[in-house]
Order: sequence, then C-alpha cells, then structure tokens
Amino acid sequence: MGCVAWIANDQGIESNVYIDDMFSVDVDDDIDFYEPYGGLYPTAQVKTLRLWDEINLPHESDKQLWGRSLTVIGFEVDPNAMTFTMPEDKLRVELLAGVREFCRVMGRRHQLHTFMSLAGWLNWAFNVYPLLKPALSRVYGKIEGKENPHTGISVSQGIINDLNWFSRHVENSSGIHLLEARDW
Repeated sequence: MGCVAWIANDQGIESNVYIDDMFSVDVDDDIDFYEPYGGLYPTAQVKTLRLWDEINLPHESDKQLWGRSLTVIGFEVDPNAMTFTMPEDKLRVELLAGVREFCRVMGRRHQLHTFMSLAGWLNWAFNVYPLLKPALSRVYGKIEGKENPHTGISVSQGIINDLNWFSRHVENSSGIHLLEARDW
C-alpha cells in the first residue's frame, strides 16, 4: 500500500497510510460522484478510487467509509473534536468484564495463553489509553521466558492491583483529546 500511496501523492492526491488502509481529510462540501458505487464521496477519496481503478487495485464499496467521525479498529476517531475514544458499547464493556474476570480470585492461576490474550487486549486499548501502559508491567514479568501456552501462572496481588487501576481509569476516561495530549 505504501507504493500506491506514493503514486497517489505523486499525482497530487493527498493521502496517508495506516497498515493496509489509506485515508485522508477533506472539507464537508468537497464531494464528488463516484459512478461505480453510484454515490457521493469526498473528492480526495474519489480521486483515490479512480487511481485504484486505473491500476486495477480491487476495492469494495462497503469499505469506503467517510463522515465527520469514523470507527477505526474499534475506536471512534473524530477529527473535528480531535479525539480518539473507545465507544461506550459492547467492546468497552467486554474489555472491563474480561479484566475483572481475570482478577476475580486472588491466587488464581491462568494459563499462559490467557495471560497473553489479556495482554493483547490491553495493548489494543492502549491506542486510546496510552498512559495506562504500566498496568501490564507485572503481567509481562510473569510471562517472561515461558513458552508452553498451557503453563499455569498464578495471579499475584500486584497484578490484580495494576489491572484494577487500569479498569478504574478506563471507566473514568473518554480517551485521547489531541489538544490536551499535545499540551501535556
């Protein structure tokens, strides 16, 4: 996708890349009709789609999202409010319930793959809660050097305290506000 973005930028189409997705920012009233999908889209997006057509890069209409705010990898991105937030929906509720279940009984043992799954889930959440990364320090200390996914590992009081700290902050935080983060 990097090469495609380079071609787009070379042709005057301003775009950015995140992993395998291209995106750009446009003003509200700068829209154009894209005939193959029979709808209106931001002009920069239409130019990108036409470039993709020209180089025979496949794309799908249901992946051509646009609007004042978008859901990206499960997070609400609002460029007007300059925020990245985790929606108050099922994902946030499931994350907090999963952390609580993991911590439910002190001295409880979980298998390595459960520790790793929890760590992955929290790492995803760190996209909007980057200052909560210390919550995983003890978790990483516990799993360090272990390879068998079925190895039982005890959950210490320190891990429980760290994960409860994480949960309290997620419950009370709305996410990243770019102006505040920049000033911070």
